[in-house]
Amino acid sequence: MRVIFIKNIKGIAQIGDIKNVPDGYARNFLLPKGVAKTATANIEKQVGILTQKREQEDKYSKERGLETVKKLEGVELHIKGDANNLGHLYGSIDSKIIAKELKNKNINIDEDNINLPHNLKTTGKHEVEIELHPEVKTVINIIVTSI
Repeated sequence: MRVIFIKNIKGIAQIGDIKNVPDGYARNFLLPKGVAKTATANIEKQVGILTQKREQEDKYSKERGLETVKKLEGVELHIKGDANNLGHLYGSIDSKIIAKELKNKNINIDEDNINLPHNLKTTGKHEVEIELHPEVKTVINIIVTSI
């Protein structure tokens, strides 16, 4: 089924993209959630408008990302976790915890923007990349200490 995306889906499509997707995916997910519409001749004519909207949102997102990068300069998060004598945490620290700690510092970042290849499971200093926009990335230091 040919659909036109009216919302961004990370890693799948941007606003205004026309793609062929499996019928079940379109009927059960994309269309009910309002993420896409069936691509008809009339809607395909509106692609230009959606593309302009995407470019405006992209520009705004990039500007917001640059502002947030300025806030993140020099930020070090200190997170405590329950660990054994060797420094291995009994649990782990994931992007949700990192986003919450940043929010405590009045920096709102969605956990999806935190590029954490794996949860932090040891004490010490860790560098974590934050991608606020495809062209705007930064790295913050997270220091994990034992309780």
